[in-house]
Amino acid sequence: MPDSPSAVRPVALPALYAHDTVAKAFATGIGAALAPAEDRLDRLHEVFDPWQAPPAFLDWLARLTGARTEPDWTERQRRAAIALAPWLAAHRGTPRALRREAKEIYGWDLDIAEPGGVFTGEQRPPEGRMLTVTLKARQGEDRATLTHRLTRLVLAHRPAHLPFQVVVTPPPG
Repeated sequence: MPDSPSAVRPVALPALYAHDTVAKAFATGIGAALAPAEDRLDRLHEVFDPWQAPPAFLDWLARLTGARTEPDWTERQRRAAIALAPWLAAHRGTPRALRREAKEIYGWDLDIAEPGGVFTGEQRPPEGRMLTVTLKARQGEDRATLTHRLTRLVLAHRPAHLPFQVVVTPPPG
């Protein structure tokens, strides 16, 4: 938060001391001493807003919100993850959440082939059932790095019992 001291707010005095210069000076001094703290409290909401919080607060906000962050992310990616965390908490494990996090954090459009289906009683899922997530690399992007990042993203979203594979295709042309 940038420090911008607010105007001194004199402490209100009882009417009995309204004309007492010593009491007025004391109240003004107390008001000046409390002004920075009052100003900070007035702007406390900025600390909890991922788009306004000082960079030093981002790690704390990530822990507070349960946001998934990676060590090599930019500040913008970390802020986006913190802002997205409450929505992801309600939707994690769904293709929609996987797509949204990929889009908002990395700018990726994913192709997701998910087997889906509900099996009850004696029914069993077919052998080889697998979640497949495909990403088209852009020109100049390292496919090994993309594969690593995509794998970590899918691990955070897929149901634990579902095997998966990630495919990063080369850029067109």
